[in-house]
Amino acid sequence: MPLTYHAGQIEVQTEANTRRVADKLSSWVGPVGEFTLGADLILLASVQEDGLRFAGLSGEAPLVAVEEPGRVLFSQRMFPGKAAELLVGGIAINLSTRRRARLNGRLTPEDDGSRLEAAEAFCNCRKYIAPTFALEQVPHLGPVSSEELAFDDAWLAEVVARAETSFLASVSPAGQPDVSHRGGPAGFLSLDPRAGELRWPEFVGDGMFKSAGNVRASEAVSLLVLDLESGDAAQLDGRGEYRTVLRYKEPRTEGLMTNPEPYPVQGEMTVRLSCARRLRGLTSPRKHVEGQRRITSCDSAARQSGMRGE
Repeated sequence: MPLTYHAGQIEVQTEANTRRVADKLSSWVGPVGEFTLGADLILLASVQEDGLRFAGLSGEAPLVAVEEPGRVLFSQRMFPGKAAELLVGGIAINLSTRRRARLNGRLTPEDDGSRLEAAEAFCNCRKYIAPTFALEQVPHLGPVSSEELAFDDAWLAEVVARAETSFLASVSPAGQPDVSHRGGPAGFLSLDPRAGELRWPEFVGDGMFKSAGNVRASEAVSLLVLDLESGDAAQLDGRGEYRTVLRYKEPRTEGLMTNPEPYPVQGEMTVRLSCARRLRGLTSPRKHVEGQRRITSCDSAARQSGMRGE
């Protein structure tokens, strides 16, 4: 089913002059089933009574069964204690091969497991992903526990300062969550505990602006920052504001482009924080893949895509 853009996404696409490529990509799906089966980390976000909440499943692939590209079966209750159907946004990603698929839809509990029926399912490119691998093969469901943190907490400051891998959860005006990867060199995230603000540059992507458009329309934001060594994660919740920086003079027509800059800035995200949490045991501990460099906008479109591997 083709993606339908809401007013917030159309507004940001229009500002950047990417409406043409966004319409072109709205009907492109990619090998969602293959990428989901190959994922060593699956993150789901749902809107619950106390805000956006995450569940993470990690370990050796495959972590799930795929009946069809948009129907995923989990052998675990992804949100234990939640007996009702939930709207969820999901990302299935292999951080070593740097392949990822987005899955947004309804999560239904079934016996001891869960079924995800995706209304939206599509793949993204491999840009900006720091290659890491899970140190544990056995499937791990997290978080094990959650605790609230002060914005000036020392662990939080350290994790944000050295972060290269994070995930942005946003919500559409209709209440549909979405989860997307946000990566960059250490220091690309900036936390100001006194002001209660989190900032980062939004690097050039495919031009659809699903996350930025959600933020423009509904403001609800939760950024999940991985602490690779422990498997814990920092969750930073708040109200987001997206500002367009790069506006193309001519209508953009291609989703993947080679750029002389490795991390060209498309826009800026600012989050007025309301809460910080430490999610203990969200994922299996991870380690960087030695000798593999990150794929950036400097790479060819074919290398950025990686649909057929390397």
